[in-house]
Amino acid sequence: MAFLGKLLKTLGQVVIGAILNAWHLFEFSIDTLSALIAFFRRQGFRAVFKVVMQQVYFTGLEALPFLGFLALLLGFTVIAQSLPQLQGVGAHTLIGKILVISIVRELGPLITAMVAITRSGTAMATQMATNRITGEVEVLESMGVDLFHFLVVPRVLGSIVSLFCMVIYFDVIALVGGFLVASTRLTMPFELYLQYIFESLLPLDLYISLSKSILFGLVIALFSCYHGLRARRAAFEIPMVARLGVIQSMFFVFVSSAVISALFYWI
Repeated sequence: MAFLGKLLKTLGQVVIGAILNAWHLFEFSIDTLSALIAFFRRQGFRAVFKVVMQQVYFTGLEALPFLGFLALLLGFTVIAQSLPQLQGVGAHTLIGKILVISIVRELGPLITAMVAITRSGTAMATQMATNRITGEVEVLESMGVDLFHFLVVPRVLGSIVSLFCMVIYFDVIALVGGFLVASTRLTMPFELYLQYIFESLLPLDLYISLSKSILFGLVIALFSCYHGLRARRAAFEIPMVARLGVIQSMFFVFVSSAVISALFYWI
C-alpha cells in the first residue's frame, strides 16, 4: 500500500507539473504573439532587426551546405529505391508523384526542422539560459526593456524566415538529386522530369509544406526561448533546458506534421 501511495503521489506530481508547464508555455506563447503583432510599431526596430538578421544567418545560411547535402542524398535515395519497382510495372511516370508525396509534403519540412532544432534550437536555449544565469536578463528588466520585444520576437522572426527559405531550398535540391538518378537510369530528359513533377504538384501541396515551415519555425523558437529563460542561477541548468527545448520541439513538430497531413489529405 505504501508503494502504491508513493507511486500515485509521483504520478500526480508529474501530471500537475506537465499541466503547469503547458499553461506557462501557453502564456509565454500569447505574450510572444502579442509582442510579435506590435513588433513593427515599437521603437528600437533597427537594433532588433539586426538580431533578426543574425538569427537568419545562423539558422538558415550557415546550415545550407549540410542541408543541401542531406537533400541531395534524400532525392537520390528515394528515386534509386523506387525506380526498380516502377520499371517492373512500367509506371515510371509516377516518379513525380512519389517525389511530391515523400519530399514536398512530408520529409522536406520534417528534415529541415530537425536540422534547425539540433543546430539553432539548442543554441537559442543555451543563449537564453546563459543570459538568465549571468544576470543579463535582470539588467534588461531593470532598464525597462521588454524582454519579448528584445530577446524573443527577433529569434521567432528569424526562425520563421529561415525555415520558410530552408524548406524551399531543401525541396529544390532533393528534386535535383532525384533527377540525377532518373537521367542516369532512364536517360530521362530534364523537361520530361519537370513535367512529371508539375503534373503531380498541387497548390495544396505547396501551401501545406510552406505552412508547416512557418509553424515549425515558430515552435522551435518558442520552445527554445521559453525553456532557456526558465533557467535560474545554476550553470548545470543550461544543458537541461537545452535538452528540454530540443525534445519538446521535436515532439511537437512530428505530432503537428502528422495532424496537418491527416486533416488535409485523409479527411
